[in-house]
Amino acid sequence: MKTQKISTLVLIIIALFSYQANAQDGYTYTLIDNGSYNFTIGAVPNTSSNNFATSVQSYGFTIILPDGVTASITSSLGGAASATFFDGTNVAQPAIDGYLITETLGSPASLTAPSAGTTSNIVTIQINGAPTSGSMYILENNSALATTVTPLKSFMQADMVDNGMAEFVNVVDPNATAVSGMSSFDFSTLSVEETNELATLSIYPNPVKDIIHITNANTDLIKAEIHNLNGQLVLSKENNLSTMNVNGLQSGIYMLKLYSEKAEKTIKLIKN
Repeated sequence: MKTQKISTLVLIIIALFSYQANAQDGYTYTLIDNGSYNFTIGAVPNTSSNNFATSVQSYGFTIILPDGVTASITSSLGGAASATFFDGTNVAQPAIDGYLITETLGSPASLTAPSAGTTSNIVTIQINGAPTSGSMYILENNSALATTVTPLKSFMQADMVDNGMAEFVNVVDPNATAVSGMSSFDFSTLSVEETNELATLSIYPNPVKDIIHITNANTDLIKAEIHNLNGQLVLSKENNLSTMNVNGLQSGIYMLKLYSEKAEKTIKLIKN
């Protein structure tokens, strides 16, 4: 009986150490600046001696942007990532907007073994327009917003255990920051034209049904563009820019971009 108890205790200790060894295997996300408003979100492996290549089945994370700034996906791990836009006003944060970026791969993708310490590119995005203020960042899993709206938390369903079976579990800590390295970017650090001459520019009504009125510009406008949330141009005008007819647009959220010779300004537009 005593021998059996000791053997059982040994097995428990071995199992505990095995769990702790496996528990260190996981990933955080980081932001990589490619220049020209182009950024890659990479997966960084936790320090590990694991030589087994990670197999990724699905992943997701949230990118936060200043209110009115949009982004488009240019490439992703499986080539089919989607970006779900959300309005910060709906989560009591009107100064921000965001995208929940997710992808479920048709066939699991392989990442370099964690022991190599290699950051793997997951998604690359292009920031539309040329924002000169505010910050972009990967939402931290332990932030107030992610804790309140849990679907916004980062995750990665992956197999990291070399046991001959495909077992996909979340390898991103839901209760920690889940980010490492550079996880934010301040647009004010970019060398672009100042937008002060358009600071007083405004539009009304907003929400709008038919006609937008553009007022209080300190300089002449040369072009107005309306983009959808995927960054696609849906309407453009280059003269008589005190008004713009949007009656032909479907109801939804758009981004109105106004240009002068030296500056540009983006305003979130709601079409009823």
